[in-house]
Amino acid sequence: MEPLGSRTAPVPTDGRVLTVRGLSKTYSGRTGRKVANDSIDLDVSAGEIVALLGPNGAGKTTFLRQVAGQLLPTAGSIEVAGVDMVRSPRRAKEFLSVIPQECEPRSDLTTEEHLRYFARLKGETRGSIAATVERLLTETGLAEHRGKLVRELSGGLRRRVLLAVALSGPSTRLLLLDEPTTGVDPEGRRSVWRLIDALRARRIGILLTTHYIEEAEYLADRVAIINGGRLVAGGTVEEIRATLPFRGRLEIRGLDHLTPSARVLVGELESKYRVSVRLGNAERLEIVDPFRPEVVQELAHLTTEGVRATLSPVSLEDAYLAMVGAEAGELP
Repeated sequence: MEPLGSRTAPVPTDGRVLTVRGLSKTYSGRTGRKVANDSIDLDVSAGEIVALLGPNGAGKTTFLRQVAGQLLPTAGSIEVAGVDMVRSPRRAKEFLSVIPQECEPRSDLTTEEHLRYFARLKGETRGSIAATVERLLTETGLAEHRGKLVRELSGGLRRRVLLAVALSGPSTRLLLLDEPTTGVDPEGRRSVWRLIDALRARRIGILLTTHYIEEAEYLADRVAIINGGRLVAGGTVEEIRATLPFRGRLEIRGLDHLTPSARVLVGELESKYRVSVRLGNAERLEIVDPFRPEVVQELAHLTTEGVRATLSPVSLEDAYLAMVGAEAGELP
């Protein structure tokens, strides 16, 4: 059986299904000139997942709309499967599927009817629709729900229907996902992650935005962080983590239960071992870069004095907040 998206879509010799160079978007208004995107370079290869992170207003949505051909750039270039999105938007869009954040499948159709309807709209021939729908139902785990009305499905299953629709065209090479699991319960979120992850084998490139750091850590081959319209960091999760000047943190909870001797110890940590001490609140303390054996050894006994101490390596969230500022609040 032929893999999804392999019949008519070109694959550039360098393997890239998305190539963005110098992409900029500016707006002019009464308050002056606003830069939404500023000289962004980004690639996505076949079979690769790239997560786009950034605070609200950072320029992620503007970037996705330009890649999708919904918004013309002020400067720069976009190629989808080797086709210029600005010069040949209709041709480029043949190789692109988009699932916006607020998108919902048609609730008045069954799962199977939904896939048949959109497979036809996306260019499947009459003779290939039946086989395509069967393949999609199997690959997305929707076969047992084929006769159910979409409105009867859970949030996670409805997202799977949307993914199946996005993959129903014969030429999809790039998939844009805008916060693909927003509003989905944890179990449904994991099932959607597994489906997205499985698309690597289909040689489909995926660019996604997400509110969930763990989603980026689970799925992404590479992460791109946008702040103030500019790409401030890019690389694997490990490479992003490595930009931090510390390797881990020790979190201590229950400071109000510290004995006098333990309080003295905590007070001496910063000067004694040159570690950074962050006061969270009256009952919480974070000590970053505690991975020196003498620090860990000296602090180990704190857990026996009514205090909980947790040692953990740095996370993608640590690096993200360091790059965009903790005041940015939530993701993305």
